[in-house]
Amino acid sequence: MEYDINNLISEKDREHLLFGLQRYLVWVGEPIPDEITIDGKTIQLHELIWKLINKDSLTEPEREWTHNLIHLLENKEEIDEERLEKSDLTNKQAKHLFDEAAGLLRAIMDLKDLEDGKIKHHEFDKVSTADKVKDARQWVKYMKKIKE
Repeated sequence: MEYDINNLISEKDREHLLFGLQRYLVWVGEPIPDEITIDGKTIQLHELIWKLINKDSLTEPEREWTHNLIHLLENKEEIDEERLEKSDLTNKQAKHLFDEAAGLLRAIMDLKDLEDGKIKHHEFDKVSTADKVKDARQWVKYMKKIKE
């Protein structure tokens, strides 16, 4: 990994990004990565999740495969978070890791909802992403108010 020592991320910025990944609902509104490489294999993640969401139901082998994919993505997200915490990174590299980790969290949540049967194609089309983001923001605002 190449970096310019004069352009390394500050500890304050690093802590801010790490804290951001720990926030409740950090994944809301984050795009799922188009593709991700795990163990040397490239997965067209966005397309794959879209295809799974558009299926009427998952077969048992698809459920098992989805379950395994969730674990692979969780491991990849943990690795990204650890790199963000411990590696010498430029601001650009740190932001890229943050975005990837947040996108992976979004993919994991979508896959878990799919696995649990909470996402159905007709419901997915009815409720726009903007509505989901608006609802999540209202919920976060409410939670902050309670903490005060």
